Amino acid sequence: MSSLNETQTKPSRRERQREETRRDLALIGLDLASERGLANVRVPEIAAAAGVSTRTFNNYFPSKEAAIAWPAMRRFTRIANTLLARPGDEPLRGALLATIRDLYAAPPDPDQPTSWVGKFRLLAATEPTLRAEYLRISDAGEQVVARAIAERIGAGENELRPKVLAAMVMGAERAAIRHWMNNTDGSAPLVDTVGAAVREALKEVEK
Repeated sequence: MSSLNETQTKPSRRERQREETRRDLALIGLDLASERGLANVRVPEIAAAAGVSTRTFNNYFPSKEAAIAWPAMRRFTRIANTLLARPGDEPLRGALLATIRDLYAAPPDPDQPTSWVGKFRLLAATEPTLRAEYLRISDAGEQVVARAIAERIGAGENELRPKVLAAMVMGAERAAIRHWMNNTDGSAPLVDTVGAAVREALKEVEK
């Protein structure tokens, strides 16, 4: 299987710097909004803390909400690429389960530190505009995962099954994260809770 990015060359130094700037703006924005509340943080403050101009911020993101939620989209792309990199003869259910497992077992993504999920979830719960942005990104991200599933099973992008499977997997992951944060003391590995949720969601999918 190929990845969604197989036709792309290795990122140039400039492209890497652009990604680093996006990451810095996203994480600084989240930290400031978590400390003060989203309404009390302005785009120029985020830009200044990241060492760039407001104009540069606006070249990367249309709003502070888009900046703060950006790591979520990176996560969906990472899931899609990992799924497509799995062995081509691996059954779909096993490939999806392994993809989610590998997401949590892999070294932390520098663009989405371990603390990001908890901090972002707490902030989004109290900030309607940020939650709306996350829902928009989640919808777009599920489409990315659905396209990867469609490619893996040889389905058309407009077929229903890949979209349903993507919604099942990503919905199960979100439910597991909420359950883990609300019902454990943090000692139980999150990967176990997520794995159990995804297995439950996919139990009727062919093995």
